[in-house]
Amino acid sequence: MGYRELIDALRKEGDEKVSAIWLAAEDEVRRIREEAIETIEKTREEYNSIHSSLIKEKMEDILSESANREKTIRGSAEKGMSEHLHGIAVRSLRHLRNEGYGNVFDTLVQELPPQKWKTIRISPEDGKIARKYFPDSDVLTDDQISGGLEVTGIDSMIRIVNTFEKRLERAWIELLPELIKEIHCKFSN
Repeated sequence: MGYRELIDALRKEGDEKVSAIWLAAEDEVRRIREEAIETIEKTREEYNSIHSSLIKEKMEDILSESANREKTIRGSAEKGMSEHLHGIAVRSLRHLRNEGYGNVFDTLVQELPPQKWKTIRISPEDGKIARKYFPDSDVLTDDQISGGLEVTGIDSMIRIVNTFEKRLERAWIELLPELIKEIHCKFSN
């Protein structure tokens, strides 16, 4: 083998080795790129999952806080509305005196147990009618009573409050939810 042949053989072998090295390098680069792409995808999926989880968690926190604030605001509004409605109801009690009040007073007296009453507390407008029913009792007037009566027994052990105000107080627990419900229906449409 001559010099030229040796050089050509070395070149050929070198080209083949270079080509093999180059192909191996390209295969390795392709494998590294594929691994990188796979790692990026896995990382993206993990971060998307974490991100989605964080977004979901944050949304739940925001919705929960919003629900709590809404509940507080509604509760405050309902309390204010309740107080306002109660004030209107108390001021309206005087209107119950307009028609047939004598019959109403008679009914309230009939609800009392039969006995002698020492003190009768009434609205200032009810002096005449109260003395008719309780001629032997002390009749006292009270500006805080719009109608009805409060009686105290001879021994002061028994006291019965049968005033419009007390009846409203007892009924208010049942009336208020119905009033609130009507208001909600009226304003939610």
